[in-house]
Amino acid sequence: MQVAAKRSGWPRWAAAASVLLAVSAQATTIYTGTMTIASTDPTQLGRLSRNAIPQTWGGAEAYPGLTATTTSFHYRTLDLDLDALEAGFVYGKYLQIIIDSSTTNTFLGAFLNTYTPTSSATVQSTWLGDPGSSGLSFGTDPLAFQVVVNSGNHLILVLNETSATANAGVGLPANIIVEAYSDDTFTDLVAIVPEPASWALMGCGMAAIGLLRRRRQD
Repeated sequence: MQVAAKRSGWPRWAAAASVLLAVSAQATTIYTGTMTIASTDPTQLGRLSRNAIPQTWGGAEAYPGLTATTTSFHYRTLDLDLDALEAGFVYGKYLQIIIDSSTTNTFLGAFLNTYTPTSSATVQSTWLGDPGSSGLSFGTDPLAFQVVVNSGNHLILVLNETSATANAGVGLPANIIVEAYSDDTFTDLVAIVPEPASWALMGCGMAAIGLLRRRRQD
């Protein structure tokens, strides 16, 4: 897994887009990685419904509810510490999540701080959003959705199986990018610049190191 300060270069991801979402020319990419469900992953009864509505920063999607609540589905979680991932920047709470997966046998959802599939009430209260569908947009482009998460929280991504056929979603990779923005107009994050006093201290330190080296050479 890789953490980068700018959009990484996976070939198909350069044109990442969703039918209902605009994607900016630049972004602060705080996470890139791959999620893959294994047969040894935990299971849950039921999964999020796919309502074809991707979540936006404006809250376009309401909680879609659960479906197939008597069927067992594997799932895998990814816990992202947002403050740590945005270290070095003024925190941006506007997150865009891009998922590149050609299969319709998995579905990604985003949750706040925890994921407790044994409690439908907790699932609903912590749910933040999802892309509304699985697979690729128009059969060619990755899907995207947006969530708003304040500083001090974790983003929990959950990849579920969607098929009632046993292990249908196992071993199918989903490439994930998480981008952070300063506002809902796709403004890139602002880097934190040390105050002048910090630069002065740094300069004194470098000067002291240089003097010590010269003395050792004399």
